[in-house]
Amino acid sequence: MNNIILNPKELGERIRKLRFKRNKTQSYFADMLYISPSYLALIESGKRVPNLDLLIHIAKFTDVTLDYLVFGDDPNCDPLQMTFNRLYDSYDKKQMENAMKLAEFYLEMTKDDDKIKDNINKK
Repeated sequence: MNNIILNPKELGERIRKLRFKRNKTQSYFADMLYISPSYLALIESGKRVPNLDLLIHIAKFTDVTLDYLVFGDDPNCDPLQMTFNRLYDSYDKKQMENAMKLAEFYLEMTKDDDKIKDNINKK
């Protein structure tokens, strides 16, 4: 079995970057994770390693995989797909069907808008 060494500083830096990407303060982000801002600061600085439950919560909240969070780049991590999966898991089937119909309607409308703009630009 291979020994896997977790680098707390790199893990903390990834978490900090994910927080910055969402324009959240440490206080807000910590509240969303049900931890104290001082504990989040220790995690982000690499002085503490979160337990598995907290890592899962961070991954779900930031729409990344655990692999990315713990090990770094994950070539299979598609943020859009992760967001869709999170939303799909959060709502019942009927709500998701309605949301998908609304999304299809919106996409069709924007496609028509693009056609109109193309026709205007050709003239």
